[in-house]
Amino acid sequence: MAPVRVLEYRVNYASENAASVGTRLSGIVVFTSRAESHKGYCHGGSMCSVMDDIIGWTGFCVSGKCVPWSGFTVQVNCNLLKPVQVGKILRLDCVIDKVERRKVFVSAILHDPESALNTESCIHAKGEGMVVVNRGVLPGH
Repeated sequence: MAPVRVLEYRVNYASENAASVGTRLSGIVVFTSRAESHKGYCHGGSMCSVMDDIIGWTGFCVSGKCVPWSGFTVQVNCNLLKPVQVGKILRLDCVIDKVERRKVFVSAILHDPESALNTESCIHAKGEGMVVVNRGVLPGH
């Protein structure tokens, strides 16, 4: 069993066939006992790893369709805000904030779906990153 399991991703495109600022990717993730660091809590690296995953997959959606392995993550910045209990099921949300030529800038949060999203206490991690898509993925680039 993997330390962290993303059960599914769902995409909501801002527009089709365009560099899609506002495109959102959401997922359900569970942290298993193999991610445990301190008794009952997950290692921060597992939180960073899952943020890296959703940042990359969101970048793959920039063209208006999901094209796996159409680019690569070049930057991930994570703020670990609240420990994750082993076995906890959480939600990941990521959005494309900006596109500059082949660079896709995104922001993500890892949060408890059972809490109100407008409270900081439900957010376990925040991240931002940049994905560079391969030449030809976006028209003119």
